[in-house]
Amino acid sequence: MEKRTLYKNGKFYKGNLHTHSTRSDGKNTPEEIARRYREKGYSFLAITDHWVYGTHQNLNREDFLVFPGTELDIELPGRKDHHLVGLGLPDTNRIPDGYTFARERQDITLSTAERIIEYFGQRGNVTLYAHPYWSKVDSTDIKNIHGLIGMEIYNHGSEFHGNNGNSETYFDHFLFVRNRLFCFATDDAHDVEDDSIGGFIMVKTGNFSHQGIFRAIREGSFYASAGPEILDFYVEDGVARVFCGPCRDIYFQTPHRGGHFHKKDGSLTEGSFDLEGDEEYVRVTVRDTEGNKAWTQPIWLWI
Repeated sequence: MEKRTLYKNGKFYKGNLHTHSTRSDGKNTPEEIARRYREKGYSFLAITDHWVYGTHQNLNREDFLVFPGTELDIELPGRKDHHLVGLGLPDTNRIPDGYTFARERQDITLSTAERIIEYFGQRGNVTLYAHPYWSKVDSTDIKNIHGLIGMEIYNHGSEFHGNNGNSETYFDHFLFVRNRLFCFATDDAHDVEDDSIGGFIMVKTGNFSHQGIFRAIREGSFYASAGPEILDFYVEDGVARVFCGPCRDIYFQTPHRGGHFHKKDGSLTEGSFDLEGDEEYVRVTVRDTEGNKAWTQPIWLWI
């Protein structure tokens, strides 16, 4: 039996679900940001300003979609914090444009990650955990947080400014305890120098609409990337197979052992890995000759 997360049919659409504008601490207006991403070949975007909810539906075009969203944070002891991105659909989101969460910041409504996840969920939004490495949290601080759609495995702004945007280890800690969620790559751009157009997801769907993109994300039909391309990934008859754009390394990763393929000239375009049968999941990381990576979603083998 075949297991996969990427839909068999459809097209890939490129998008970024974490960025900031002049509504909070970004340098460019929402209009300027949307124009840049459209010009760079992106198909969808979320402008997720700190503590300000933005719908930005005036920025939608026939070939470009904007999702409502925001970013909230909670301080933790030891100079750590949780940052949580809320993302919604225009027709089901129940948080108004420009809402600043002023009342909720004064009481216990948004005092824990779990409360924020619940708050977003009750208002038609999903929650993405942002940049855990940058936030200096321990895996024990986050791995048992449930109800997340996913976690940023790569945050380009954090990597560009502080060399702390890669959170692969954190993602694995979620998976080790069977906390099922997806990995995302984002920009978290504030439009300072080159902190944008670096982390993105590629969503595969046959329905290019807000609903079609959102459904594909919720079902895992996408991969995260800082550059490389993944064409397909599935498990069939005990073998995991991946097909990708030219790369130097392919890593098959499970909770136990893994597999590695390498070609110094960067000409790898596929790989396969025989599973032992007791793995809870398998996922793949590919790396190109410039060191940039892309990440599949985990395929869960125990359900």
